[in-house]
Amino acid sequence: MKYPLLLAVLLLGSCRSSEPEEPEDRFAQVQDLQARAIIREAIAYAGGMDRWEAIRRLQYSKDFSLLLESGEEERRYEQVHDYRYDPLKLEIVSIENGDTIRTILDNDRYTRTVNDTLVEASQESLEQAVNTSTYVVGLPFKLLDPGSRLEYRGEQTLADGRVVDVIQVNYDADAQDNHATSDIWRYYFDRPDRKIVANWVKTSDHFSLVENLTYERVGGILFNKARKSYRIDSLGNKLYLRADYLYGDYRVE
Repeated sequence: MKYPLLLAVLLLGSCRSSEPEEPEDRFAQVQDLQARAIIREAIAYAGGMDRWEAIRRLQYSKDFSLLLESGEEERRYEQVHDYRYDPLKLEIVSIENGDTIRTILDNDRYTRTVNDTLVEASQESLEQAVNTSTYVVGLPFKLLDPGSRLEYRGEQTLADGRVVDVIQVNYDADAQDNHATSDIWRYYFDRPDRKIVANWVKTSDHFSLVENLTYERVGGILFNKARKSYRIDSLGNKLYLRADYLYGDYRVE
């Protein structure tokens, strides 16, 4: 996903009975009426678009491990994210194998340092790295990203017996500048709250299933807390645990 100024808008939800209904024009781009209704309810439960867009600063921690098929830890990350808006400034500090890696967006330009030494990196690669992180923390609001095609795919019963509603989201990187890849995503929404409890994704070379296990509400916004990502086969069978995520220390201003 490209263009930092667009990212600022897209980055910037309690109960459906207490939140005012979102204006219709926010959802008009979702042509599938069933998908539109579910997204409307999901965003209301997650805090509402008005509250999300009113955020001027968002901070959180993100610790995660990448695991090999054998179960051995491939890499460990400990991160602190700090996003400021108006004017836009983003900073991600990541501890990786003893190195401190700092990625910054300031004055519409990305830079990266490793142990306080500036390193060469393309603007596109740094932007994609930042957008990968901001995408998850921005759900379900990011589902209104321009250029996303949403389609209701019916209901599905998960392995634990829960019945969920499935929405497929297609991103066309060739047609839209704000999408980095043409992956296909399916989001599983629970009933009646419409939380995203899991998502399935098809990339160019594999399938994944990410389960959202716990959540935390801060400043009226519902955020993910614990997540697990599995490599799966084309039929949806789990092959192995690929990543284990823990988010926390959320601060919203």
